Amino acid sequence: MALVVLALSVVAVAQDESDDERYDINRRGLDQLDRINEALHHYGKIFLKVGAVLIGIVLLKILSPWRLYYSASERLLRRAMRGVDELVRRIEKEAEETAGADPEEEAADGGVLAGMAEMAEFADAEEVPSYVTTVNDRMLDNIRVTLKRLRRFQEGHAERYRNYMFSVLKGIKTITEECLSAGVPSSLAVDVKEYFQDERRYKAWTKLLSHMKVGGENQEVADTFLVFVRNIKLGRPLVQPTPDSDPLADTAVTSSPQGSGIPGRLNEETLPVIQRAAAEEAKNLVHLVQTGTSSDEGARWQFEFVQRQQQLHQRDEAQRMLVVFLSSERNAWPKITRNRMLPCRTWPHVLYVLGVESADDLQQRVENRMLTIQEIIILEKAFLQTFAKRRSLEHVYGSGADADLMVDMHVPQIRRESLALLRRVHETEPDRFDRATQALNEAETPQHGEARKLIEHYVNRRRYPPEAR
Repeated sequence: MALVVLALSVVAVAQDESDDERYDINRRGLDQLDRINEALHHYGKIFLKVGAVLIGIVLLKILSPWRLYYSASERLLRRAMRGVDELVRRIEKEAEETAGADPEEEAADGGVLAGMAEMAEFADAEEVPSYVTTVNDRMLDNIRVTLKRLRRFQEGHAERYRNYMFSVLKGIKTITEECLSAGVPSSLAVDVKEYFQDERRYKAWTKLLSHMKVGGENQEVADTFLVFVRNIKLGRPLVQPTPDSDPLADTAVTSSPQGSGIPGRLNEETLPVIQRAAAEEAKNLVHLVQTGTSSDEGARWQFEFVQRQQQLHQRDEAQRMLVVFLSSERNAWPKITRNRMLPCRTWPHVLYVLGVESADDLQQRVENRMLTIQEIIILEKAFLQTFAKRRSLEHVYGSGADADLMVDMHVPQIRRESLALLRRVHETEPDRFDRATQALNEAETPQHGEARKLIEHYVNRRRYPPEAR
C-alpha cells in the first residue's frame, strides 16, 4: 500500500512539474508579444509625430504664410502709392533710360567686383530730372499723403518710393531757387508760392515734415524743404542777395562769440548763409587741389565746426551745421568739376575736406564716435574712388606722366587710410555707418547697389583689396 501511494505521489509531482514547465513556456511567449506590442506602440507614436511634422511642413510650403504676408504688405504698399502711380512710372522710366546709357564693363577683380571698376565714373546727368516739372497742385497733395502713408512701411520697395518722393521735393526747391536767382519764369507746373500760401496745405506739410524721421540724405531734404515752405509762407526771400560786399556781414547777430562771421546756430536765417559758404568752399577746394594754394583762406568753415565739437554745449549744433555744410559742398562739386568724383588728389586733401589738420585728429574723432553721416560718406567716396580706372581718375588727376606719378603715389595711401578708418567706424558705430552706406548707395548707384556691395565686401567682411593702380 505504501508503494502504491509513493508511486502515485511521484506521478502527481511529475505532472505538476510538467504543467509548470508548459506554463513557463507559454508565459515567456506572451511576454515577448507584450514587448513587441509596446515597441510598436512606442515607435508608432514617434512615426506619427514625424509624419505630422512632415505634413505640417508640406502644408506650410503649400499655404506659404510668409508669402501671403508679403503679398498683403505689397498690396497695402501699392494702395499707399495709388495717388502717385503716374509719377512713379515717369521716375522709373527716366531712371532706366539713364542707367541704360552707360555700357557695363567687367572689372579685372571678378566676383563681387565685376562691373565696379567704373563705379566712380558717372554720366553728367541733368541736375533736376524732367519729371519734377510735371508736378501740379494735386500731385503735390498726393505726394504729401503718400509720404505720410509710407511712414509705417519699412521694406525695400517703400524705401525706394520714399527716395522718389524726396527727389521730387528736392527738385521743386532747386528749380524755384534757381529761377529766382536767374530772374526767369519757373518751369514748374505748380506755383509753389500760391500753393504754400494756402493755410490748410501749409499746416499739413509743416506737420508732416516736422515729424519725418527718415535719416540719411532724405533727412536733410526734409529739413531744408521745411525751411523752404516756412520761408514761402512768411514771405521771406527764398534766395539771399549776393552784394559786392562781404556776404556774411548780415550774420553778426547769430555769429559765433569769436566774431569769425560763422553762425552759431542753424535756423531759417543761417541755413542759406551756410549753404552759400559751402559753395564757396567747394570752389576753394578745387582751386587748392589744382594749384596748391587756397583762393580764400576765410572759407574754411569745416575746421570751425569740427573745433566747436570739442565743447560739449556746442557739439550737437556744430554737428548739425557741419552736416549741412558738407552736404551742400558735395552738391556743389559736380557743378564745378562737371563729374561726380571727389575732387581730392591726396590724403591731406581728404583731411582738409573733413576739417582736421592731421590723420591723428581724424582718428581721435572716430574713436570718440563724433563723425557725422556726411563725413562717413566722404570717407566712403574717397575709398571707392580708388577702384576707378586710370581714364576715370583723369577727371581728378589730369593726364600725362606727372598725373600718372600722382596716381601711383597717392591712390594707394587714400585706399589704405580710408579703409582703416571705415573699418573702425563700422566697429564703433555700425548703425550710423550702415545709414551712411545706404545714403551713398542711393545717391551714386541706386540701380544695382555697386557702392553698397563694395563697402560690404572690404569693410564689413574685411576682405583684402587688390593693389591700387
